[in-house]
Amino acid sequence: MKKLFAVIISFFMLSGVAFSAEPAAVPEKQKSAKVKKVHLKKSEYTSGPHITVQGGVAFLTDSDVTEGNTMRIVDTDPGYAFSVAAGYRLNALAKMLRVEGELGYQKNEVDNASGRRDVTGDIKAYTFLVNGYYDFVGGKKIVPFITAGIGAAKVDADVNYFTHVDDVAGVYQVGAGFYYTITDNWHIELKYRYLDTFTDLEGGNTNPEFSSHNVLLGVRYRFPL
Repeated sequence: MKKLFAVIISFFMLSGVAFSAEPAAVPEKQKSAKVKKVHLKKSEYTSGPHITVQGGVAFLTDSDVTEGNTMRIVDTDPGYAFSVAAGYRLNALAKMLRVEGELGYQKNEVDNASGRRDVTGDIKAYTFLVNGYYDFVGGKKIVPFITAGIGAAKVDADVNYFTHVDDVAGVYQVGAGFYYTITDNWHIELKYRYLDTFTDLEGGNTNPEFSSHNVLLGVRYRFPL
């Protein structure tokens, strides 16, 4: 009887050791929560100050120059124009508005005056403009816009045998274009601009006109805030 009791006790002791020797169950590794990536849309977060440098071709319109009772037409070759501007994108209207101050220069060579090829010279204009821009689409890489501005221009025209003009007049500009977003800070801009004075210029006994169609390509950099 004692032997049977000792065998039973030994059996239970061996069973307990066997169970305790089994490795503890390892809990399944919890799956890490997926992190949703947020892609910032280009040009969506571009409020703040910026600078723009641009240049292009200036097509000065034929100028009707009135000299006494005689009207002559001064024709010019395509010239060049460039400008620098500093501005700020406003928070109004979903950040679609930009304003800037711009200093510009353009020059055109005289081709002829009323058919006279012996007439030479050039017409230069120094401009200061306050411009506004409205961007139609936000959050896209290509953004169309319209623009308008007002300011002043100092026009220096020297047409041999004909007239000399050194006058300051009020000017306005209207235009349209689009810009391409390279990064959140860098943009390439292409636009058409019509530039005109409010009144004819004064040069001695002449009153020449000044208006120009310009095509400009520029680079704009937005300063990160």
